[in-house]
Amino acid sequence: MGCGIVTGLIAARSLGPDGRGQLAAITVWTITFVYVGDFGLPDAAAYAAAAERDRRDRVWTTAQILAIAFGLVIVLVGWWFVPFAFTGDNEALIPLARWYLALFAVPSLGASVALAWLQGVGRMRAFNLSRPIVQLVNAAGMAILFLEGVDSLEHFAAVLLVGTASGWLVAAALGPGRRAIAAPPSAPLARRMLGYGVRTQWGNWATVANERLDQLLLSTLTPAASLGLYVVAFSYAMLLQAIANTTAMAMWPGLVAAHQAGTAPAYIARWYRRLLWVTLTAAVIVAGASPFVIPLLFGEAFSSAVPLALLLVPAVTVLGMNEILSTGFHGSGRPEVVSVSQAVGLVVTVAALAALLPRYGAYGAAVASLLSYSSTHVFLLRQTIGTFGVDMRSLVVPTHDDRDALLAAGSALAHRFQGSRRPAGLNS
Repeated sequence: MGCGIVTGLIAARSLGPDGRGQLAAITVWTITFVYVGDFGLPDAAAYAAAAERDRRDRVWTTAQILAIAFGLVIVLVGWWFVPFAFTGDNEALIPLARWYLALFAVPSLGASVALAWLQGVGRMRAFNLSRPIVQLVNAAGMAILFLEGVDSLEHFAAVLLVGTASGWLVAAALGPGRRAIAAPPSAPLARRMLGYGVRTQWGNWATVANERLDQLLLSTLTPAASLGLYVVAFSYAMLLQAIANTTAMAMWPGLVAAHQAGTAPAYIARWYRRLLWVTLTAAVIVAGASPFVIPLLFGEAFSSAVPLALLLVPAVTVLGMNEILSTGFHGSGRPEVVSVSQAVGLVVTVAALAALLPRYGAYGAAVASLLSYSSTHVFLLRQTIGTFGVDMRSLVVPTHDDRDALLAAGSALAHRFQGSRRPAGLNS
């Protein structure tokens, strides 16, 4: 998370609102192409790795072959589509956007699948080691550019590509290793994975639209500076999403086992309750600090991003809670529920953006995000209550165990922070 902040603020300070908006336009379209074309493969790899315990090495090999094949198809289709996405003032970005996509798609999908495999088999140490590699390399590369005074859009895009490739290499190296040589890809396994992936893909497509449509439309309909301000505000608000991401990753290995043991309802409710109160507390802190932190980190040119951040913080708070409920359904073998929930959110997204974005620009996009994530959350809550038999009290009201666990976690963090500030000589 810290490295992501570093890359965001260096890019913002070096490129300014216009350049930051152009870089965002290239990356958001490229990532959208990959998400749309992966056919739920990362989700399928994680589920298969957790469920097919005796064939995990073949899951890895099969998933990597599929990732390369899908990535190449994404490049071909995206290369043709890019000119339709970059029009008007952004037309000059077409060559760079095409080559960025060509060099990004396969490594990005390969890294996602490799990480999903590590998560599915429960190798969380390897997962946590490889997950930040992309951001670490990006931060190091952008720091070098900043120190050298480089403010070229092409150089910043190149750093992002190097980071993505590095993430794939490290995640793959921490996979089954030499055992993969003796585990050839399996056609029946590929069909099962694709079957699961297709079931999740409708939800993934809706998720991409819900999370990216605002930026995609801003990149097409508004000046680059407007998108640059919005991206900075969204990046700041997304600090909260790190809590949900970490929680979802931690709950996944035990979720499949809980589902098989029939204890998934209590398991999901416990994780939801604890995340809810932690995220709400963090949201108050992040929102309150935004008038001071955003200009300090990103520069005075981005002061106008503060009101946008105040709208996006509650939106991201709801988004994080959606991830926990979605993880609960994925781990319980019900990905179609998540797909329907995202379709509900997509309807709200399209309607809200159509009504608000032309008149209010980035502010309308922020409100549309809040409305969309909230509608998805209401649907997921109703489905959680109906499917797992939990009630609102068990999802919201903390128990004594919750309070003890949260206090213990807070105390551990405080001791760790104090220890990190203690002079080295006092530890000896």
